[in-house]
Amino acid sequence: MPDLTKKNIETDEDTGATTGLLTYSAAKVPLPNKFATTTELNATRLVGLKQEFPTEFIIAGKLIYPETLKRILKEEEFLKEFARRVARETGAHEDALSLLFLVWKGEAAVSESSDLRTILDVQYFADMDVITVQQSPGVSPTDFIALYRFAERWLDNRGLDKPLMPILTPAGTRDDFEKTLNAVLKRGSKLIGFDMRGGFYYQALRSLEEAKKKDPELWIHAFQVPPKIRFGRNYLRCSEGMMLPLYGVDSFNRWVVPPPPVPLTKDKINMFDSANWGVFKRKEWDKQYGVRLHCTCPMCNKQKLPTFFLGKVLTVLGRSKVHDHYAQREQLLEFSKAVKKGNAKDFVSKRKYPNDFLQQMAKSEAEAS
Repeated sequence: MPDLTKKNIETDEDTGATTGLLTYSAAKVPLPNKFATTTELNATRLVGLKQEFPTEFIIAGKLIYPETLKRILKEEEFLKEFARRVARETGAHEDALSLLFLVWKGEAAVSESSDLRTILDVQYFADMDVITVQQSPGVSPTDFIALYRFAERWLDNRGLDKPLMPILTPAGTRDDFEKTLNAVLKRGSKLIGFDMRGGFYYQALRSLEEAKKKDPELWIHAFQVPPKIRFGRNYLRCSEGMMLPLYGVDSFNRWVVPPPPVPLTKDKINMFDSANWGVFKRKEWDKQYGVRLHCTCPMCNKQKLPTFFLGKVLTVLGRSKVHDHYAQREQLLEFSKAVKKGNAKDFVSKRKYPNDFLQQMAKSEAEAS
């Protein structure tokens, strides 16, 4: 099986953002990009999407609570059924590549090689195209590298010629994060995952950005990306995913979250704004743009805001997920064109909310220096 490689790389000098093509077997994946999770694929069925949902990778994102992890590790039939369910969900898109990402909840974690072997076996049974080894919160750089080396041996023992993606978690300090990052890079890894955990980890992103500058062929994917950027104690309206290419990240997927503790209402559902790269709830959108939807995706085309919010809450939530996916991918394609022309900074700055974010970041960096 051919290697997973990144080719045709072009870099914007002002921002350091890159564009390229990720190749693996017959797949050719443009970067930067947004990939769909299995929850978004489920949303396409809920809203009755007739056409093929665009994604080159499928992220099988699964919430893992302590009791769920315990059953996976201890009950063989539960493990196999879990793997079969993952395989069914990802197998619906035959041309898309797949990988498994576990969202640790509560005290769920994998820190022992015997437990990791079981998680790797799940991926083997589910026939994932990329094998992932995740750093659980609290696992030290030294212990994680030991697990990563174990996963390398597991691949050899299984006779599998598949890419191995280490997925790093935010650390207490930038130095701690770089200990893990540099260790996996020294082992020759050409693909890195970063678990954003629903936050915006500036120092870790800067470390990834530096790694990308040293090796532009490195593929960096961000998991668990929330809608908005948390800056200090506040949330900015700017879409977090759309800013990640400025920090060396090539691709991302939206977060997978449990149901809210209180019933979800339509007024709490977020929508991505393709004009200014903001994130709005219904009343905020109406105040900013009225009932006009300026997106041409299947959920918005020739419709208005009241129509978009018709139906049950979960149906509207599904529409927002499908809309966000189409709109963000389309905007990332336009961003890629700007990188190739060498005017990515100008392209981003013309959008209100990214420009607000960049100004605040510049001010914060100046105060810190």
